[in-house]
Amino acid sequence: MSAEIPDLYTAGYGNRGFESFVQLLEQFRVTHLVDVRSVPSSAYWEEFRRENLMDLIPRRGLKYVYMGDTLGAVRDSPIVCKEPDAIDIRPLFEDPELHKGLDALVKAYQTPGRVLCLMCGCMRPHSCHRSRLLGRALLDRGVDLMHIDGDNSVVRQSQLDIAEQLHLF
Repeated sequence: MSAEIPDLYTAGYGNRGFESFVQLLEQFRVTHLVDVRSVPSSAYWEEFRRENLMDLIPRRGLKYVYMGDTLGAVRDSPIVCKEPDAIDIRPLFEDPELHKGLDALVKAYQTPGRVLCLMCGCMRPHSCHRSRLLGRALLDRGVDLMHIDGDNSVVRQSQLDIAEQLHLF
């Protein structure tokens, strides 16, 4: 983490399991886990249900913040991540609730001593709203998200956008 520019990560828990996911957060010195799922539950992992995270994450010395109501894309639906091509995301960039959430996120991100990680269920950021919506909207605000991929490598939003543009050719 740089003294001038704080770190803002994203990660999906996917098939990592709770302990592995928390170890990942610790590895990247995350202080605040920001849940950006519009439906904050998991059919496979009980620990990743919102009510459980609210209890388990503080026990691990981290803060848990739910922002799926403003940063979750389609309200009450995981469709943007589960079926990325099923919805046109362009209108979502104009949603006032999204901008409200982004304003709050950027303010929190700029607070010294904080390292935030946006969490969703998708392991791979390229197909998740963390990059397709939030990453692009934040990049427009000068914030280059760092996505922790399924293999624990880090890829910046700007790199994902370049790779997607090259894929068009």
